[in-house]
Amino acid sequence: MMKKELRYWFGVGMLAAGLVVIPAALTMVPAAAAAQTQDTDEAAEQDNWYWLSADDRYSKFIDLQSVVAQPRKTATGAKGYETEVQAWTKTAYSYGGAEDTLRDYKLLKKFSDPGKLAFSTALISLNPQTRQCWYLEEYFYDKAGNVIWSEKRDPAERDNDKKGKEINSQAFDEAFYTAAVDRAFKGAGETARAKAKDRWYDIFEKKQPDGVRFTISADTSTMRMEKDNVIFWSWQETKDANGKAVDVKHQKLAINLPESTIKVISGDHWTPQRGWQSMENELDGHYRMISETSAEHQMVEKLREYVTAHDDWVHRYERKYDRT
Repeated sequence: MMKKELRYWFGVGMLAAGLVVIPAALTMVPAAAAAQTQDTDEAAEQDNWYWLSADDRYSKFIDLQSVVAQPRKTATGAKGYETEVQAWTKTAYSYGGAEDTLRDYKLLKKFSDPGKLAFSTALISLNPQTRQCWYLEEYFYDKAGNVIWSEKRDPAERDNDKKGKEINSQAFDEAFYTAAVDRAFKGAGETARAKAKDRWYDIFEKKQPDGVRFTISADTSTMRMEKDNVIFWSWQETKDANGKAVDVKHQKLAINLPESTIKVISGDHWTPQRGWQSMENELDGHYRMISETSAEHQMVEKLREYVTAHDDWVHRYERKYDRT
């Protein structure tokens, strides 16, 4: 349990990389926070808005009637077509949530009083094959429903993977993504997997004689197969003999199961001294071999077991969503 709590606690430190919150499914809304967001929640609940989650900063909604799915040519053409899911979302803000949002958007100088931002709406575009999200349109409103800031982005950005935000356990947009995909594809199970008690699958554990413990868990909600590679986000922790975290990595990995090779695609690294830092400059883009005689090989063995037992889930993008 402590591992999961730490995992999400550390996520708060990733605000520098974008809007991040602890998943509301794991928290209760404090009474003070509920009172603070009551007015904006009532405004956001009008029309067709379906409530998804809330914490002491944000309340999230989606218009389920707005969800549409359509085939779209891929940028490379390698697979012919991918699936695009679009949806309208709404976020209501407490004072602290509004302040964080305006800071992230570099709008604090324009709006010196964060309390002026009551809620926002956005048209998002999602790609289930890559778990990416693009914001096509955004509107910020005051309590009276007046637009105080808006932005429409070039639709061409949707064809640029680098402009897409990947959805994982630390993403602000995860609840929007899972709800939209579940609506677009009946029985997809994205929301259920994201909230499941066994979402995190332990694939490595090593305890040294001095009491230092090293663990790796795989986020099964992000897991998918691409040919022989299982791709997923992992949470890696090193704790000292007193159980204190001294090193954490949140990484996107690709592991070739037949060949027992591994590649780190992207990630962030935390230490007490430096806080969270991007690993972008540390990555070389190459696979390395995992020896069958090494302790690390238990990752490959555990992942092979999971893939075999959950074949439909890890191939869901290809089988349900690929329209080649």
